[in-house]
Amino acid sequence: MNATQLRFQQGDTLSIRNVDGHVALWSVVERKRRGYLLQPHGSGDARTWSDDEIDEAYGSRRLTHHPHNPERLPKAVAEVLERTWEFWPEEIRREAERREVYVRMVDAIRDQHRTLMETYTAAAAVVFERHKERWEWENAEFAARRTVGGHRNKRQTDRANTRGIKKLVQPNPYTLRTWHKVWSQHGRDIRLLIPHYHLRGARQPRYRKEEGDRPDTYKLMRRAVEDYYMGLPRRRKNYAYRRYVELCKAEGVPPVSDRTFRVFIRNNYTDRQEFERRFGRRAAWLKFGIFERTKPPERPLEEVEIDHCLIDLVVVHPQTRRPMGRPWLTVALDRATRMIVGAHLSFEVPSYASLQRALAHAFWKKDLSGIDGLEHDWPCHGVPEWVVCDNGKEFRSQSLQLSASMLDFGVVNLPVKMPWLKGAVERVFQTIGVQVFSHQEGTTLSRTMDYKPAARARLTLEEVRGMILKWIVDDYHQSIHDTLKCRPVERWRALTSLYPVRPVPDFDHIVRMTGETFRRRISNVGIRYEGLLYADRAKLEPLLARRNGLEKEWEIRFDPYDLGEIWLLDDERGEWLLIPCTDQSVSRGVSKYQHKVHRKIARRSLAPGSPISVADLEGARQKARQSVEELHGKKSKARSTARAARYEADGRHFTPLDGEKPARETRSDTTTAGRPEEDSCKRAVEVVDLDADIKALVEQWSSDVA
Repeated sequence: MNATQLRFQQGDTLSIRNVDGHVALWSVVERKRRGYLLQPHGSGDARTWSDDEIDEAYGSRRLTHHPHNPERLPKAVAEVLERTWEFWPEEIRREAERREVYVRMVDAIRDQHRTLMETYTAAAAVVFERHKERWEWENAEFAARRTVGGHRNKRQTDRANTRGIKKLVQPNPYTLRTWHKVWSQHGRDIRLLIPHYHLRGARQPRYRKEEGDRPDTYKLMRRAVEDYYMGLPRRRKNYAYRRYVELCKAEGVPPVSDRTFRVFIRNNYTDRQEFERRFGRRAAWLKFGIFERTKPPERPLEEVEIDHCLIDLVVVHPQTRRPMGRPWLTVALDRATRMIVGAHLSFEVPSYASLQRALAHAFWKKDLSGIDGLEHDWPCHGVPEWVVCDNGKEFRSQSLQLSASMLDFGVVNLPVKMPWLKGAVERVFQTIGVQVFSHQEGTTLSRTMDYKPAARARLTLEEVRGMILKWIVDDYHQSIHDTLKCRPVERWRALTSLYPVRPVPDFDHIVRMTGETFRRRISNVGIRYEGLLYADRAKLEPLLARRNGLEKEWEIRFDPYDLGEIWLLDDERGEWLLIPCTDQSVSRGVSKYQHKVHRKIARRSLAPGSPISVADLEGARQKARQSVEELHGKKSKARSTARAARYEADGRHFTPLDGEKPARETRSDTTTAGRPEEDSCKRAVEVVDLDADIKALVEQWSSDVA
């Protein structure tokens, strides 16, 4: 092997890393035939390294050459070489570059003079005469730039001009000899010529430091900074300085100037420490933290983000055309393909009911055959591996946890107040607001002062649902995504051909597995829930006959939009049993929210402690419907209209699902409304109080009917 010889000087240091990753330092002793004699630092015997070994280590990036011996360098020189060239200020680097011109001139004219001192004298004169004018112009230009960039008044500008333009003088031959000696003996690195201006000045504290608890100016400055500047409420530095002066007077200690006080803060506290003490740890983390972008998942449905959004559009009633408020949109987005896999739009506030409908829509195949005006299909369906969501009440519910266990997917609750951790779905909400709602009448995104969204609203809930559906299927899925560099539907088809999605066993599993859950014992008459009785003698008697059947609490699920039936889990046989409600007239097609409203209305007309009969619930249901019609027919408060619209939420899926039975016509064909007082497309911070909402709704209806 004919390796290219590398030139090292005696005293140089080689850092060589072996195959195990251990780094050893070797000093160059002398040149040998076809190699170098190297002495290990510390202890050990010297050995000869061949040119081939050195070349192999150098080519594999295991050898680093240090053109000096760091153990024998003066302390000041070693400290300079530990820092990079770019560390030093511009004026320091410019001075080192000029010194390099002098020392290289010494090497160039060394043979023309008899002694070294004559060489130093001649080199100093030649270089100074040759570069004087250019260097003076550079000094003036640098001083002008520093004056413009950093000084604000005439006095400071004059002082800067006086100090900034340093008079250029020819170096003394003895000074040039010192430069050349250090530079030539320690590797000829330009950093060896860095002027040691940073070592000027006193190295000891200017003011006396007292031992123990006896006060001194440094302790008082730190106390003033900690108590009056670094805490809450936030105060200015001049306020802390005044408190410091008062402390000094009380302790009999001479105070320092305001400038020295500010320098003390700058030198003893970092920007992050100062910001954290004044604004909080979270604010400092957000301001100074480094956030890395994560790689997208490799498989479809590996990670699905889901969140709610109050849309930026006011909708109207389909018959009366009166404004009803802003509905809520729930979206499930696949991170790997950026496909929207499921959605739900209604006036139901964020709850497990709306989440359950969005999950069911995401899990099953969509049937768009009966919808006119669409040019493409919506191919997304399947069970995800992970559901990424925030810390809303519905995302931490026992119902979702049980659904995840039964359908074998995980739930990741992100930390609070960190929406960027699910930034993909947040970005989709923003894009929908801009591309779908911003140009429609009734948008809340208008910047015109006299524009009133409620008065200009024209679209019904069904029309808004159709607009969002067309945008998802024909626009968003078919447009080039900035992150993917392709269309989301193309990425979906490509990845699903490599990694097939996991299906739900059948459609009935969706309702059973994702329904809301509770646990109850089976009594001699059946199962009671919210005043309703569920019974099926043929199915419940064998369960009661089992060992501990009477004391056992059985797992039960139900559709939050239909209390007409429940599903009870037979854990021994591993099957779900359908148990109907004995009073279908007050349960079939009635949602959980509606049933609670009916019970509230019925209880107001009964004596305290009286049981609520089926007739009472039927009367309350009729009264609630009449009140809803009256609220929609006359001008009412936005809050009352929104509650009435929530009462009418029928749990309809965002699109028809493949094989789904037609929805029962159990309620009036009206749309619903959301919260008009919300002004942003972000999740409401407060948790929805269902009981308070129902109580306020009942009181409103009772006053209207009276």
